[in-house]
Amino acid sequence: MLDKIRVGIFNLSSCEGCLVQILNLEDILLNILKNFEVESRVLGTLGKSEPYDIAFVEGSVMSIEDEMELKKIRGASRILVALGECACHGGNFLVKDFDVGEINEMFPGSEKWYSHPLDRYVSVDYRILGCPIDKEEFFTVFKSLLLEKFPEQASFTVCSECILKENSCLIEKGLACLGPITRGGCKAICPTFNRECYGCRGLSDDANIEGLLHTFKEKNINIQPYTLPPKKGEVKKP
Repeated sequence: MLDKIRVGIFNLSSCEGCLVQILNLEDILLNILKNFEVESRVLGTLGKSEPYDIAFVEGSVMSIEDEMELKKIRGASRILVALGECACHGGNFLVKDFDVGEINEMFPGSEKWYSHPLDRYVSVDYRILGCPIDKEEFFTVFKSLLLEKFPEQASFTVCSECILKENSCLIEKGLACLGPITRGGCKAICPTFNRECYGCRGLSDDANIEGLLHTFKEKNINIQPYTLPPKKGEVKKP
């Protein structure tokens, strides 16, 4: 019998979609929890069961409270895994950090609002990418971490997966698809259903952003320009 492995599953500011994907494993998850005697705390806060061997954290840091909770989790965990796009890169909420006129008009708010990835505040040992995550990928990573192994991230792009699936190219259809510069591993699920890839798995290792922008220009694909957020310590200009 293996020693009991303590696993914590927490969420910060998020839609909790990645947690739903974990629950979608259903019997598979229950079996592995039983076989490995894993102690899990879903949607929990730190309690008597700390420290944790592995902590999965979903969501981005959008408040001082999130930051404090994250640092407590990091201090109580041997391995910390960023779970999903929000935790890895700031997620869709990251638009709050950009000066986008339409968004500002629709959702007026304080300049203090922000959305930051976990590694801005603590060290992260592994990242499970996607919005939401892929449940099979989570299961594979979970099993590997139990064996003290860290799987390599996909080195190919979403565009490569589209080619293998013989999907029609959305860029050729005039859509601003980010598949050529986005890290693969999602099975090209969005382009497969005729939705542009919006880069939820982050940039691929050899992402040619300028090349893609040139292609968009050649094909008259319009993209709304964004103003990049200021670096930490800088003051945003009005």
